[in-house]
Amino acid sequence: MPFDSPLQLEILNAWWHRTNKKPLMRYVKERVGPGSKVDLNEFWPDPKCAPDWIQYGRGLKRQMTAVEGVGAGIPTAFHMYGNRGTPMTLAYYLGGDVHFGSDTVWVEPVIQDWRKFSIKFSDDNVWWQRSLQLLETSLQVAGGRFLVALPDFGDALTVFSLLRGTENLLLDLVEDKQAVLETRDRFVEVWPQYHQACWDLYRKHFPGDTSWLIWAPGKTYACQCDFSVMISPKLFEEFVVPEIERLGKYLEYIAWHLDGPGELKHLDILLDLPQIKAFQWYQGAGQPSVANWLPVLKKIQAKNKSIISYADDERDVEVLTRELAPAGLMIVPLWLNVM
Repeated sequence: MPFDSPLQLEILNAWWHRTNKKPLMRYVKERVGPGSKVDLNEFWPDPKCAPDWIQYGRGLKRQMTAVEGVGAGIPTAFHMYGNRGTPMTLAYYLGGDVHFGSDTVWVEPVIQDWRKFSIKFSDDNVWWQRSLQLLETSLQVAGGRFLVALPDFGDALTVFSLLRGTENLLLDLVEDKQAVLETRDRFVEVWPQYHQACWDLYRKHFPGDTSWLIWAPGKTYACQCDFSVMISPKLFEEFVVPEIERLGKYLEYIAWHLDGPGELKHLDILLDLPQIKAFQWYQGAGQPSVANWLPVLKKIQAKNKSIISYADDERDVEVLTRELAPAGLMIVPLWLNVM
């Protein structure tokens, strides 16, 4: 079934290719009138059991019909277990011990010995099966009225930090580097298999591809490495860059989730990677306003990369539109956005 708002997809296509003539505003707001506040956690309260997918789908449909997109904004059903964010789902598919919080999902570490830890595409993993069912259910109830995001699969080092423990992984990068590199290589081999299986379902319903960040006209993902704030640029080049280069042979549209000031030490390396077409930048809570980060944003634009930037108020919007080139610029007004 075709998406009901093809013009918005054309707008996003122009943003990726930096052919938009004006800065794009992107947000999702609640519809006028009584909303449909749905707590999807009620349909999926326990990680030990899957939900009733029919009831879950009905709840999701009510939730999504209560919002509408503005500008380049498109309501999107994100890959969430209830109302819980699901970061780094490969940590679940590779055997992590999954736990539910009220708004997120996390795993307990399971890696004791890198050389005994198996990384392979496992079609019978319970969390993989539940993700597939969630994706199928979401696609069926979308009916072309809203987009459906593929899972946030994650990156090697951040997934490893969940499966091994952060402190243990930091020690391993020095004391057992080769084992981590070999495991990273296996991770990068299976990553496309998980994405492809999800995309094969997705493309029966929608054109292009939708990551947890944004739609793109071809296979896409918002790559990231939150763990990278803890490592040097030298280690970043050794452990992270090869992953981006290899995924770039599979993906067509890579955006990079630049996770605040702690990752800026890697920006020059990232800007030189042709596989990355766009950057998502948000300075984070407690940081100076976006006006203080204009040199960073201008540096990104100078490399002909598209940008998603976040505005805390109308003044931020004025600064961004005045100081930055419009081509490839997308602004999210946080005080208006509900998704």
